Amino acid sequence: MSVKIDRRQFLELTAVSCISAVWTPPLFAASKDNVVNDVSHLNPTKVADVKRPRSTKEVRSALLSWSGAVSVGGGGFSMGGQIAEPGSRHLDMREMSQVIYFDASSKLIRVQAGITWRDIQDVIDPHDLAVKIMQSYSNFTVGGSLSVNCHGRYIGRGPVVNSVRAVQMVTVNGEILELSRSHEPELFSAIFGGYGGLGVITEVVLELEDNTRIERIMKDVMLTEYPSYFRKNIISNPNVLMHNADLIPPNFSAPRGISWVATDKALTHSERLVPRGLNYTLEKNAIWALTELPGAGRLRETVDDLTLQHESAITWRNHEASF
Repeated sequence: MSVKIDRRQFLELTAVSCISAVWTPPLFAASKDNVVNDVSHLNPTKVADVKRPRSTKEVRSALLSWSGAVSVGGGGFSMGGQIAEPGSRHLDMREMSQVIYFDASSKLIRVQAGITWRDIQDVIDPHDLAVKIMQSYSNFTVGGSLSVNCHGRYIGRGPVVNSVRAVQMVTVNGEILELSRSHEPELFSAIFGGYGGLGVITEVVLELEDNTRIERIMKDVMLTEYPSYFRKNIISNPNVLMHNADLIPPNFSAPRGISWVATDKALTHSERLVPRGLNYTLEKNAIWALTELPGAGRLRETVDDLTLQHESAITWRNHEASF
């Protein structure tokens, strides 16, 4: 007799069996005593002061009233110390989180740079629209995503620059620039992946796409065969919206391809978006156990088999993108 166990039940069993005490990794917090850190908490940096602007005008004022180095931070997920400079004036952009305008008919939205993708999803989902390109998780800020020119799981879409219509930026001299592919195209292109080196991104115009139903399709492939499998079944299939290949320890020789394919089938998960405020301590504990405890990495394949392989999943694109 086979017993079906869901993802959370298995994670609970794993966490209880592998961890004798609850361990919770540190979260990125607001800077204290002018010490700025990223989510890893490995890069504490003492800055001169911290400003939390709410508008482009306040960003301009912060730049014009300071003659030293300036650093810019969003969600703090660029781990490696990129968000801060010792002795700098640090601009914490997370309070610039407003929607400037939203036109559902033209599938365009203009937002402040400190807004998160999840905040955007709250606005556009009731109109059956979705973010075109973003990371796999929704708590990154838009400005930070542009600064690193992130990519996601979106097949054939490339990095986030390919979904941006226009950008507003404030230079160190206080000049407010509106940039696009037709207006100052070289400067527009240079912003993406520039980590704020050319100026402070304050507003962004994003292109949107239709929200659709998607079905999860899983396939185990040998590593040597994966490139041809990807070319034949993924990149050439216009119905594949998202794809990633998970490598499983200890040999990393058999990627598990996970594709999300557009479908008209009935939903198995009716929620439009992942609820806010969920407690992920259990999942974090289990992940820590699977990655840090001796021999526990070998359990990952069992986790995937029990929680994914035999579970049908048809959901909304926005739901999968809103974790």
